Amino acid sequence: MEKLVNCYIVVEIESINKISGGNQYYEIIFSSPDKTRYKITFDCVWDIRCSIENAYIERSSHFLHGEKEKSSILLIENSNYVKYFEKQVSGTRPIEELKNYILFDSVDTVIELLTIKEPVITQCHYSS
Repeated sequence: MEKLVNCYIVVEIESINKISGGNQYYEIIFSSPDKTRYKITFDCVWDIRCSIENAYIERSSHFLHGEKEKSSILLIENSNYVKYFEKQVSGTRPIEELKNYILFDSVDTVIELLTIKEPVITQCHYSS
């Protein structure tokens, strides 16, 4: 079964404000409950999904929970998404280092992506 676990980033997301990128590079601007704004960047993104939370009801109801700290940025272990991706690429991409991250806010946005690099998070000091 798929299991949610903490990654090295522990932060709560109140609202995802902007998703931008392409060509395997994505930036996500969000605000925390204390209104601090952050930018998280993902490089080497091989697949990305963005949806409203209601579209994840069935999928999220089957997650096992292994989080040790409350966070809106998590990893999915034993990911069905990674297994699906492995079939789709038919051996043309190595998936051994592939990680499945999921981000969600308190409003209604869910972002799930596959990447081979750890994300980088910075505090934003500007409006985007």
